[in-house]
Amino acid sequence: MRKTAVFMMVLVLLISCHVTSFADNPRQKPIFELYSVEGSYEDSVGNIEIYSYHVPQIFSETPTAKEINAEIAERFGKRVEEQFQHMKDGLSLWSWHTEWHSYWVDSELFLLISADEEGGFKDYAVYGYDFVTDSRLTNEMILEQRGLDAELYKDNLREKAQLMFEDMYGTIPQESREGMGYYTQLEKTISDENVEDAVLFVDGSGELEAVMRIYSLAGADWYYHLVTPFAYG
Repeated sequence: MRKTAVFMMVLVLLISCHVTSFADNPRQKPIFELYSVEGSYEDSVGNIEIYSYHVPQIFSETPTAKEINAEIAERFGKRVEEQFQHMKDGLSLWSWHTEWHSYWVDSELFLLISADEEGGFKDYAVYGYDFVTDSRLTNEMILEQRGLDAELYKDNLREKAQLMFEDMYGTIPQESREGMGYYTQLEKTISDENVEDAVLFVDGSGELEAVMRIYSLAGADWYYHLVTPFAYG
């Protein structure tokens, strides 16, 4: 009982919010962390698990920023809270790491957040936000700002997704592909719906990347991957 009480006291101290500023952001637009916790945990059967949870929030009280923050808290914050409850109950964890990266283009912020799960699955989400206009950054806006054609983007993304799929499963013999669902999963990967669902962001080198589902032949039905629709240089 005493051990649990001490653990919970330390946990409360660790998850207190703090503001972080970044050397790669000269405008000093801050992001704070809703959760910032790292450590190890031993469950009731003696399994020792290492965990690291970092869940960001946009440091702004504007309506759109608050809306994005609520979505992040719902999707990634609740996941962390469930792990805390498992620790309290002595149960094994099912998610061990949540991390994020921020990328800036003038007043535009792109937050890329990922969290692992059992079975090798990794959840990804992208949130694009413009501090000046208090608006979300959609795929259409990102392409238009860069003078890129939306249909060309979709064609390129579809082609790159197919190449990624073929890189992963291209060694499967032709005679085995039908039975393993190769063609069905490939069609899902390059479908209009899947291409439309991909979310664009601008990475640290200024290159466009998309978080996209690549359908699988084993494990989960699909996994998120980062796909680069345009090649530069």
